[in-house]
Amino acid sequence: MMSVDNSAKIGTMLSFDKDDFYFLQILKRRKDNPEMDRDMVVIKNYYVESIDHYIKIIPRIMSLCDYENARAYFRLNKRNYKKNGLQMIKRVADHISSGNNSAIKNAFDSVCGEFHSDKDKKWIVDVDFKDFENRMDVLVRIHNYVENLQTETGKEPMLEVLPTKNGYHMITRPFNLSKFKLLINDLDVRLDVHKDNPTILYCP
Repeated sequence: MMSVDNSAKIGTMLSFDKDDFYFLQILKRRKDNPEMDRDMVVIKNYYVESIDHYIKIIPRIMSLCDYENARAYFRLNKRNYKKNGLQMIKRVADHISSGNNSAIKNAFDSVCGEFHSDKDKKWIVDVDFKDFENRMDVLVRIHNYVENLQTETGKEPMLEVLPTKNGYHMITRPFNLSKFKLLINDLDVRLDVHKDNPTILYCP
């Protein structure tokens, strides 16, 4: 399979306010490395604090992914140091209370994976091409559904398409998920909608 590089397009989607950052992880998976004895290992975490910072670290991230045969995953909903710091304090207190002291060292990264503070929320509609062989007309209808449902919320629709290894991620603003499920039920397809999952930034 060909490599996936979404770094340029993701760079155009970023914005920053005081104390904001984006959470980026390089993950090595057993699916890509069968010799591993664990399903997944975190190689490195990054906290992207500005466009300049993002541009600066991209070559380093790609080199590390190539070397480790790992993937760089990017969460498009912004995090906030103050808000995540408060969540971390609570998480550390919970670990101490339960006697799970060794987990304290991972507390900040843990809350970064769970909590965002982005006012302009981004969702991901996960499309797997193997589910849509010879059904391009269905994909067009799904795109139209998503765009129209976003319009119904009164916000400007977002419809960025980022390739993955087996399909693509459609990046959108929130919409009526119940109505969406009803619409795609009529198409006899299955689509996953993720409210704060990472997308692929780079995969060798």
